[in-house]
Amino acid sequence: MVTFHPDSRFLTDYAAGTLPTSEAICVAAHLEFCAKCRAHAQQLSDLGAQIMAAMEPATDVDSLSKDDDFMRLMNTIDARAAEASKNADISVPESAGNRQADKHSAAMSGMPRILQKLTQAPLESMRWVQLGKYLRVAPVGLGSAGRDIALYDIKAGGQMPEHEHHGEEITVLLKGSFSDAEGQYVRGDFVVRNAGEKHQPTATMDTDCLCLVSLEQPIRPTSIWYRLLDPFVNMRLSSVSN
Repeated sequence: MVTFHPDSRFLTDYAAGTLPTSEAICVAAHLEFCAKCRAHAQQLSDLGAQIMAAMEPATDVDSLSKDDDFMRLMNTIDARAAEASKNADISVPESAGNRQADKHSAAMSGMPRILQKLTQAPLESMRWVQLGKYLRVAPVGLGSAGRDIALYDIKAGGQMPEHEHHGEEITVLLKGSFSDAEGQYVRGDFVVRNAGEKHQPTATMDTDCLCLVSLEQPIRPTSIWYRLLDPFVNMRLSSVSN
């Protein structure tokens, strides 16, 4: 059962359409797991529509769909993906494109719609960077200015290096479970860590752990050995996100 949720600030800004893209993506993913937060976000959206109607009587409140916030986010992703495709100038034969779409749909079954829109391909075909024995990372490339967003895949029983945060980190669990000194987190949980906090996530033994992560600033390993490797890690991540 989902235990960790976004606070009112996240939900209010999401409903208003003012939350930065990478954070909005994380909230949208959580909402697909959590009926309670979906209802709260809808109430905030309805309240905003009522306020707008009171200020501007000509506004057609009935035309404001309950999915407006989500569709606005999906349209933003579409626009950025189209721009990236145009810049890459890559053409895919129609039959091959259909096969890829079918494969993607099967592989992403049970995943949030927002993740399916983000990846546009089976997870295994993404540009994963292996970071040590247990962790691999796939940058998504649709983060907001100053924030990175990526998928983190931790092998069952795997432990990430202990690290400190220099900015806000949002993690939404998509599959599996992990724990740290603060508790255990399951599918759908929305976990926030702030600057100055340290932790060492460890995946449970029974299954791999897949997370959607938005980072305001790069994390800093507490181990001197991992700090020495940090520049090489950042270089590898930059090479696949460009």
